[in-house]
Amino acid sequence: MGWRPKIKQTKEIAVAFANWVAQFAALVLPRFLYMVLGRGSAKTTEIIVERLTEMVYDLPGAPIVWVSDTYSNLQKNVLPSVLEGLERKGFKEGKHFVLGKQPLEFTEEEKEDLPDDIREHFWKPYNRLVSYKHTMIFFTGLNITFGSLDRPASLAGRSYVHVIGDEVKYFPEHKIANLLKAVRGYAVKYGKSPFYRGHTFTTDMPNTKNIGEHDWILKQVNKMKKSAILRILKAAFVLNECIQERIYFQQRNNLEEAAKKLRTEQRWRERWKTVRMHKDGQTLFFIASSLVNIDILTPEWFTDAIQSDLGDVDTAVLSLKSSLESGERFYANIAEKHFYRDGKNLKWSERFGIDEKEDCRILEYLNRKKIIEVGLDFGNMISMTIGQPKPNNVYKILKFMYTLSPDWIPNLAADFLEYFDKHEEKVIHAYYDRAANNYKDAKVDLALAFQKAIEFKEDGRTRTGWKVVLMSRNQGNIGQAEEYIFMQDLFSGTNPKLPKVEIDFFEAKHLKASLENARTKIIPNKARASVTTKDKSSEKLPIHRLPLESTNPSDSFKYLMMRRGWRNLVKHKGVQNISESSVVG
Repeated sequence: MGWRPKIKQTKEIAVAFANWVAQFAALVLPRFLYMVLGRGSAKTTEIIVERLTEMVYDLPGAPIVWVSDTYSNLQKNVLPSVLEGLERKGFKEGKHFVLGKQPLEFTEEEKEDLPDDIREHFWKPYNRLVSYKHTMIFFTGLNITFGSLDRPASLAGRSYVHVIGDEVKYFPEHKIANLLKAVRGYAVKYGKSPFYRGHTFTTDMPNTKNIGEHDWILKQVNKMKKSAILRILKAAFVLNECIQERIYFQQRNNLEEAAKKLRTEQRWRERWKTVRMHKDGQTLFFIASSLVNIDILTPEWFTDAIQSDLGDVDTAVLSLKSSLESGERFYANIAEKHFYRDGKNLKWSERFGIDEKEDCRILEYLNRKKIIEVGLDFGNMISMTIGQPKPNNVYKILKFMYTLSPDWIPNLAADFLEYFDKHEEKVIHAYYDRAANNYKDAKVDLALAFQKAIEFKEDGRTRTGWKVVLMSRNQGNIGQAEEYIFMQDLFSGTNPKLPKVEIDFFEAKHLKASLENARTKIIPNKARASVTTKDKSSEKLPIHRLPLESTNPSDSFKYLMMRRGWRNLVKHKGVQNISESSVVG
């Protein structure tokens, strides 16, 4: 391993909690780490960040890359977890690392307590950086380039020493294979590190029945040698005891005895490194459920999740493969062809850095001189599907936005106005549920409230420059049985009069999940044998789970697509039993 603190009197010892899987991963620290863990198992804050802090010392000056499915996910979810994990481990922004900018110059006095090998790289990357917009740089010079699959240009043409990726079930195998070819450089400088040209990949259980989820990580189990991992663990346990003995004497100011223990510690550290470097001990693959973090999540969290029988508990929490068959899907004909992955403008992808918010200019297929169309679904989750018609009868779903209670219509409007501020044709056509015209619980006209929130600033008098046209006034009810037939026709592509729907794989991630996971529910009917409807029970989930696990987003899509003109193009055939309904011509 790299440099560690010199022996000196220590007054306090920091105590921190880590679940047993995180401790296990920290004891092994292999070159290749592949972990499939349930949600809430501290994949990023504990497991990945612990490896990262080791790399800070072991790879001074080295370039590594952190990949996510989308750049916005990096900014909104991954990066906050990374910063939280670093904070727990004593790393302070501005003191131990900087984000999205060039490090400041430091004096020799600030460097004097560092050993020569670290002082040489103090805030100085070994590789040449042209831009700092997408980077995190540590005081040892270790630098992370943040990139994503929806911004492929951000990762092109560079060499890295290590690659980190979370939620890799969203990474197509061929794309991650291309990225790994860039993990190739600086062998002379870093080739003796156990992390050199390594991978750190984590995810929850992939569900290959969902479009865009991939299970290539499961194949990595064949690369692990259990006996070699056990040897590493044995060496790590002895090393851990040596460290504790050294700290014991250090705490009692017995520096002579502490120095002896340090020499023993260093010998075992070298042995630990040797077994980690052996080819049989370089891969650790592990599957575990969210139960590994039960001390933090609490037993009640699991009881509520399992007893509710809502959401994909088996896959997301228990790390079991999903049992949802395609014939049970409400949107049975949705397929890979309905999603596109090239929705980011390359020019603007480079302009927005890791600490900057994207805006609508990054959407490749948005025509900023044309009207924006939105579908709205109101409730404790307000969903907005945003699209535009395109030539050749193509309809592009460009983005999905939402708010969760207690945030309400003004919050969603503010998010929209900020993101689409650079849009030139400031007109919105809004499609929504008939109930929004007179929301029965709130006793207000929610459609009108949305219109007002978009057209006026907070004072209620100053205009924003936008105009909202309410397209669903006096609209009849859209029944779920009718929706089922319409959506079968829409996604089957057999009705040439209906548009060809194409959905942004990355910008409409929540909508994609909702369309894929919506289940059917068969209701007996006196006039017919049965009626196929949408199972809405997922909308009773805890509110933080609604965006990715409920049918709410799909309802906003329904209102956008099932406008009068397109509804009239679909024959209302007799609704069939689910056993016959996977494809309706």
